[in-house]
Amino acid sequence: MVQSEVPNDKPLIAIFGAGMMGSGIAQVCIQAGYPVNLYGRSEKKLLEARETIKKNLIRVAGKKTEVPSEPAALEQIALLQLELLQIHTDIASAAEDAAMAIEAVAENLDLKLDIFQTIQKTCPENCMLITNTSSLKLSQMTPVINNPSLFAGLHFFNPVPVMKLVEVVSTDETSPETTEFLFNFCKEIKKLPVAAKDTPGFIVNRLLIPYLMDSIRMLERGDATKEDIDTAMRFGTSYPMGPIELCDYVGLDVLQSTLKIFRETLPGDARFAPIQLLDKLVAEGKLGRKTKQGFYTY
Repeated sequence: MVQSEVPNDKPLIAIFGAGMMGSGIAQVCIQAGYPVNLYGRSEKKLLEARETIKKNLIRVAGKKTEVPSEPAALEQIALLQLELLQIHTDIASAAEDAAMAIEAVAENLDLKLDIFQTIQKTCPENCMLITNTSSLKLSQMTPVINNPSLFAGLHFFNPVPVMKLVEVVSTDETSPETTEFLFNFCKEIKKLPVAAKDTPGFIVNRLLIPYLMDSIRMLERGDATKEDIDTAMRFGTSYPMGPIELCDYVGLDVLQSTLKIFRETLPGDARFAPIQLLDKLVAEGKLGRKTKQGFYTY
């Protein structure tokens, strides 16, 4: 465990999940001066996440004109910020003394429920419990939450250090005070919060997923090549990335899982029917950028 010796009056944030989302959330929190407990299943995974955060912090420091550009000086700045980070392989210890616990694990309801139940064994009674789910309804998790007034969603976008938006998701039981706190928290970590209701996919994914699925179906039908689909949307709508490129960036397994969640929560909606081409690529292990092959080869 990496201990912090930096004096700090900001509340402790515990983050559960050391993948791209969890480590990204941890980075923006420590950049804003928040002490962070980061939980991961293995020390190896946590050390990799810490190294990624360190590299990102060095890069950020290097972009600031008032900061000396010498590598050693930039590394010292990053190491000072990293003193705010503690890493844990035990959920219960990570949750101790946390003012806010943010779940950032895979889109698996059972896994998320288990995480929250374990967190609540050791976290303070007034700890806010937050999910980073992108598509699951929060109402599916509230049955295991001891105090639903302190439960809400913060849907960050990947890569977290770059993407400004955060969807602040409230249920009917989330207190106005919790929502207000989360909006202020997002602004402190230099994010742009928007209010979203507890509906499937919230705002962004409810609009984005059908668009991405239509692009895959267009490719599957042979209506256009993947290159022409991406070029058309980039230059015809000024989107920074075409839909097929974006599918590879998000991860085809992630899209397949999200599509399944939408089918379950919105039964009968043909927009979320299975897509043979998507299923074939996932079955072959071609998941996009993270495996160097998806719709494109990287």
